[in-house]
Amino acid sequence: MAEIQTGGTHSPLPPQPQLFQLEPIDVAEPWQHELIECFISFSTLAAGKSQTELHETLQQKASESMHSHGELVNGLVYGILTVPAEGNTYLRHLNIVSRDGFAHAISRLKLLATAHRFARVRPEVRSQLFWLLSELVKVSAHGVDQVVLALTRQVRSGDVTQGNVKLCWLMVRFAQANYAWLSTFPVLVATMVYMLGRLALDHSRVPDLRAAECELAVQLLREQFHECCMIGRDLVRMLQDVARIPEFHDLWQDILQQPQSLSPLFAGIEQLLRTPTPPMFLANRITYEMESRLRFILENLPATSYSRNLMWFVQRYLSTPESESLFSDLIRYIIGVFHPSNAVLASNVVPRYVFLGGLLRFIRSPVVAANAKLALFYDWLFYDPKSDTIMNIEPGVLIIAQSVDKYTFMTASFIEFLAYESDAYSPELAPAIRGSIGLAMHNAVEKGVIPSIMPIYKHPRIEVDIRQNLYYLFPQLVPPVPEPAPSEASADDAEPAKDDDAIAAETRISRMFQEEFGITDFDLAPEGPADSINTNGISDTTEEDGAPEDVVLVASAEPLPEISVEHALEDTSLWLFGSTLQTFVDSIAAAEPDVKQIGGSVKEIVDMFAQSEASILAITRVLASIFSDSLDMEDVETNAELTAAGESSDGLEHDLLHYILIAAADYTHTTDMTNSTRRVLQLLVQLTEAKVDVGFRWLLHSVVNAGKPVQYARYVDQYAEGTLQAALVRDLGVLQEQFPGLFYTVLPQIYAAFPDAFPGCRGIVKSAIALIDQPQVYRLSALIARGQLQLFGHRQAAIVAIIGMTLESDAFEQVCFWQLLNAEVGGDEARVAGSKSKQR
Repeated sequence: MAEIQTGGTHSPLPPQPQLFQLEPIDVAEPWQHELIECFISFSTLAAGKSQTELHETLQQKASESMHSHGELVNGLVYGILTVPAEGNTYLRHLNIVSRDGFAHAISRLKLLATAHRFARVRPEVRSQLFWLLSELVKVSAHGVDQVVLALTRQVRSGDVTQGNVKLCWLMVRFAQANYAWLSTFPVLVATMVYMLGRLALDHSRVPDLRAAECELAVQLLREQFHECCMIGRDLVRMLQDVARIPEFHDLWQDILQQPQSLSPLFAGIEQLLRTPTPPMFLANRITYEMESRLRFILENLPATSYSRNLMWFVQRYLSTPESESLFSDLIRYIIGVFHPSNAVLASNVVPRYVFLGGLLRFIRSPVVAANAKLALFYDWLFYDPKSDTIMNIEPGVLIIAQSVDKYTFMTASFIEFLAYESDAYSPELAPAIRGSIGLAMHNAVEKGVIPSIMPIYKHPRIEVDIRQNLYYLFPQLVPPVPEPAPSEASADDAEPAKDDDAIAAETRISRMFQEEFGITDFDLAPEGPADSINTNGISDTTEEDGAPEDVVLVASAEPLPEISVEHALEDTSLWLFGSTLQTFVDSIAAAEPDVKQIGGSVKEIVDMFAQSEASILAITRVLASIFSDSLDMEDVETNAELTAAGESSDGLEHDLLHYILIAAADYTHTTDMTNSTRRVLQLLVQLTEAKVDVGFRWLLHSVVNAGKPVQYARYVDQYAEGTLQAALVRDLGVLQEQFPGLFYTVLPQIYAAFPDAFPGCRGIVKSAIALIDQPQVYRLSALIARGQLQLFGHRQAAIVAIIGMTLESDAFEQVCFWQLLNAEVGGDEARVAGSKSKQR
């Protein structure tokens, strides 16, 4: 045993529990220390005794008191779990000493099964745990089902690591070996079915495991369908996701067409859809560790500073492609399980709808986005005030209502989704679903969740078709949409006759950047202004002792009109493209568009545009409308993220914008500013105006991928006024908000490309500290110390302005800021003294 020196004497270190794979700095829970201490006591008691003597000693000690009995049981349970070779021997001893039907032993196992660190349990301990549970099943020990229920939560969705796959196998084999016992516990049967169905989605690359999961789930459903009906409507949601897996196909058809073949009491799928899912099933797909971290955010953190913790949560649990299936499970948990108390609702703690809005920003896959929307509004489709709670409806109502000012596109997409699902989810039940959606909103207004939906209906940025959807869904709450007057129609018809190129010359910056730039928290709360990143740069003409001047990019006086693709294609200036544009649009609208094949079409279109006199505004309308109508295709800068991670670029998936940038780069890599180069750059600016995220994508492509900063500089030159610094503030702010990890990875490369634009820029500094964590602080400090990054510069007025800007930041951001400032100016007495004098 290890020993340490203490004042000339030897002091043994306490033995460390061997249940978990802990680091030296990790602290084990008190119950773990209790188990190992009891095991050491048992080992001492058993030393040197024969089997007969040991049995007599154990019987005597177990009968002394319940405390002595508990100590023996603790030691034996620990021995069974950590010493597999002696497992059978220790189990025989446990049978001898148990006086409570194994209740105390099972309570120790439940502590392990519900541990937040269960993912770090040693592999041999996991195997022994399931072996011991099987042995306890054989003796009909009471409470084993509760331990197994807890273990179902520890099998993580969206995790295909070796440890989690092995845990899935252990669970499946335990259920198969103890099927008769399992069938006697209805709640455990239903939970097992729900767990297996959700996990089957993740295991497409582990065919043997998926086949075993599907076989067991289908068997339980067919033989215990009545018990499984207690899951409610989320059973249907789960089965819809796996219906294409061959093992589930026939079962799904029987549910739809022959419901009574499964159970005489089953009337049909509507019966399930009208049954709300109990919270215990929704919570099952969230581990205890995830739940504790979620609850910490939703019960303690204010809406102004929750984003850092959300970022940590996403990086820990949702950072891999396989983990995307967890998004819908998290949304269902927040909606159906976590219902904040009145005290939390009355405080400044982040509301559920704000957290959900922030979570949705991290979804990039169109399939995951559709599933997330369905998870958010699933209870709306079959809402009944008698059985459903308004708390399941409240987050969806608020995220629609409160995002209309800052995130109108989100409000519009949710309303379109509800209108689509009301007809498409189940055509036979469409009238009933529309009635339920209308009843849900009416009940929300009646109970004061929102006062009215008229502010959404009348909002100037809500399009006519969205208003029509609102009336379609909620005819009792909004009036019908009036038909446009003849004069308005003629004015619309005259729109194409305007000088498109003149409008294009005036259009300089996206309204999205003007109105929504740099919001670091998804703060949709109605009270108070949003905490925005400063978009102002420091003017090159600022005097050394003067206050910094604000420099911004010039906003367009007349924003780009939003029209449909079909309307955009009618522009007469596009005749020279022939059928190329229409074919391109059709290929985009295909059920499963081949983006790589479409990339070739993009190249052809950009080439034709660059070498012709086609209207810039007209082609921008077509491309922008495609992005607007097919936002689900977007997967922002996957190439840069994966390339930064060291992966080969051969097999990377790219989105549509990537191919537009590739085509544009062919015209901007030369030193000559030809007419074609100018037209392509103006096209990029126009796409930015049309709310396509070109700026930060072009920055990454030019500096990081191509290594040609001049391409980005020329793009910035197309703005009428403003500086390179102001453009960097804007684009780095968007990059930091959407991809914080990538932001910190490429920051030194961008500084190397534009070293004069960084020092003293408040916007860049604020972006750098907005979501920083301690490892990034150390990394940036090292870069600063090596001269590979400079944030503050030598102008004292700029440093003082930056210091003043950070005074409203939270405590952690201020600590990180001062560490970075010390790394750059520490030891420079002149700069420090100058800053102090300026502050006075």
